[in-house]
Amino acid sequence: MLNLNKKKTYLLACSYGPDSMALFQMLLNEGYCFSVAHVNYHLREESTKETESLKRFCNEKHVPIFIYDVKETIEKNIEEKCREIRYQFFADILYNHKGFDSVLVGHHQDDLIETYLLQKQRNILPGHYGLNEENIIFGIKVIRPLLDCKKSELEAFCKENQIPYALDSSNFLDVYSRNKIRHEVVQKMSDKDRRTILAEIDDENLKLAALYKEVDALGELSNEDILKLPPNTFRLYLTKMAKEIVPDFEVSKKVAIEIRKVLLSAKPNVITPVTKELCFYKEYETCFFDFVEKDENYSYLIEKPCVIDTPFFYLDFSGDTSNRNVNDSSYPIIVRNAHLEDIVPINNYKVKVRRLFIDWKMPLSLRKRWPVILNKDNEVIYIPRYQKDFVPNEQSNFYVKKRFSLKK
Repeated sequence: MLNLNKKKTYLLACSYGPDSMALFQMLLNEGYCFSVAHVNYHLREESTKETESLKRFCNEKHVPIFIYDVKETIEKNIEEKCREIRYQFFADILYNHKGFDSVLVGHHQDDLIETYLLQKQRNILPGHYGLNEENIIFGIKVIRPLLDCKKSELEAFCKENQIPYALDSSNFLDVYSRNKIRHEVVQKMSDKDRRTILAEIDDENLKLAALYKEVDALGELSNEDILKLPPNTFRLYLTKMAKEIVPDFEVSKKVAIEIRKVLLSAKPNVITPVTKELCFYKEYETCFFDFVEKDENYSYLIEKPCVIDTPFFYLDFSGDTSNRNVNDSSYPIIVRNAHLEDIVPINNYKVKVRRLFIDWKMPLSLRKRWPVILNKDNEVIYIPRYQKDFVPNEQSNFYVKKRFSLKK
């Protein structure tokens, strides 16, 4: 019996394999309200036939279905790319079609054990060993109601109830690490072996929970203090930081080693790519994760005194602006991002912006966005001074948004 809420509507991720098809029939038998989401990656010759079979079955059972036909050719990192595609598809459905509570997936006990063994093989320190009954992926809630069921039991359920399904031929190839673990280890386990490893997973998760509790109690640390953490605590602390940007991201041992090198480096400013979209930023004695920095060139033409609020700075020149070296004869003015070779007047001296940034110890993530003000003659007449602990107040008529999100 499924432990779900019959007052809610679910989206079932269905591949047309025996696991998701068994869950399909269980949802029908127990009277749950749900729709189906299916992705055809076109990686196998039989995939289109399977999509059509699933579509017919949904029509027969009067269950709505969403289908995504992948047009792009997937040649590298196939498992990772397919996962990204399907969960983005599920997220799009939940965002665009209101009423769904969460996504149901047909992961079972074999998947749970395989995942744990794969985590151990890859020396991953995850948020949870094995598979959680519920977690957040791509910002959506994912529920796995079949984790107590063996794969063999789900296949038997389909056969006994004459539920159609297809076996993915790629699951029989040992070119994937997961398949090798499945065929050589999990499928050969006795019931006693399963109970032993499930107890081991529970024990590892208790230890992991205690370690996460320790990390949560640490608060915000300086780079120096982060480096003093024991290896596992160090990795979990980094994972906690990264999850503020990407909720399902986990820092691997390899990434942790690279970040340790960055923190030990004599360079005060370092930006290190972690994935295609995520970077680790070291800025003097602090560090953080954020999305890959984009080239953000901007320029705002301001014809007369006014108030404007941009992603880069806030400006209120409706009153006295002498503190910004701006007067009525300066207009129209331009506010743009500073160039390293710009010359700025400072106390009757002319100084290069490059020199100022170094003297101010300005983080790299701010330098490309830091604004300057140019007068009507295209001369730089003002640059706001960088102050690490600056907090704007009601009297601040021009300030930089130092840590606006780099999200796209």
